[in-house]
Amino acid sequence: MIKEKIKEKLGIIYLDRPQKINALTLAMIRDIRKILEKWEENEEIRAILFDSTSEKGFCSGGDLKEVYNDYLLKPSQKDKSVFFREEFELDKYIATYKKPVISHWYGIVMGGGIGLSINSDIIITDETTNWAMPETRLGFVPDVGVCKFLSTLPQALGQYLGLCGKSLGASDLIANKLCDFKISSFDYKKALDKLIALTKDYEAKELVDKYKSYLKSIEDKAEVSKIDHIREDINKYFSLSSPWEIYKSIEANKDDDFAREIYNDFKQRPGFMLYLQFEKYFLCKNLSYEETIDLDYKILNYSVDEGYMKEGIRAVMVDKDKMPSWRNENIKDVDMGKIKDLLQI
Repeated sequence: MIKEKIKEKLGIIYLDRPQKINALTLAMIRDIRKILEKWEENEEIRAILFDSTSEKGFCSGGDLKEVYNDYLLKPSQKDKSVFFREEFELDKYIATYKKPVISHWYGIVMGGGIGLSINSDIIITDETTNWAMPETRLGFVPDVGVCKFLSTLPQALGQYLGLCGKSLGASDLIANKLCDFKISSFDYKKALDKLIALTKDYEAKELVDKYKSYLKSIEDKAEVSKIDHIREDINKYFSLSSPWEIYKSIEANKDDDFAREIYNDFKQRPGFMLYLQFEKYFLCKNLSYEETIDLDYKILNYSVDEGYMKEGIRAVMVDKDKMPSWRNENIKDVDMGKIKDLLQI
């Protein structure tokens, strides 16, 4: 499910589970770690590229069905968080990797796939990129350290993405500094060939600078936003002071298409996790990436222990009835004391 290839002095890690859009398993996470550790000490490798063999995209996130079946459902499985622990440790390792890392975000780019690659020195996108962090509908919150990046966005957009798991395209990612370059998908082959060629003559920061200069010369300047047409609505609702205030406002405006969609989104998500993510957005502004991902692990354990994750995965990915039964459904009655305990605020 992971392919490794060396071309000149470039080490390429291909996520190779195309039938699942490379949904990450524990075995894949461990394989990636082994390859990276091997290549970090190999002087013949000057840079790493994360890529995919799937036509549909880079990565759909973690394989939560595996988590559900192999960990959450099994009483004999005492360590129910091993997948997330090793995933997060891998993400932290990549964030401090000694050699340049480049990632190719195209098609579906979600959850754990974002976490794997968001700390890359260069992130390349194209017109097919569809980026999202949809965790709240699954009974937890955006994890893998991504809230650190969401917290750099204006409040309305950061909360819209974090609370509702809505998607961004390449132009949106560029505009919000969540990736580095947008090129045409038809130009990717020559961009890869150029990267391979550059590794023969350059390394470290010089390699990164040379490749950035090249990518700038072939940038796709066409701006196609997924959110520009609803930006006024996003600002209207998600600049409010709490999830309860957002909920009351969208409920009062359900005749409006945008408000009705968000109302239905909120009804599908546990009020506790909506409040947790809302407060976490502000907290992460003052946390480091490492602190953010450590907090994510703490929250995930809480979600597992309290049954949120199990119910979310069941409703969305297993039974697919989209009728989760949350322990705390009423957004008005969320225990803010528990939120503050979890976030230590």
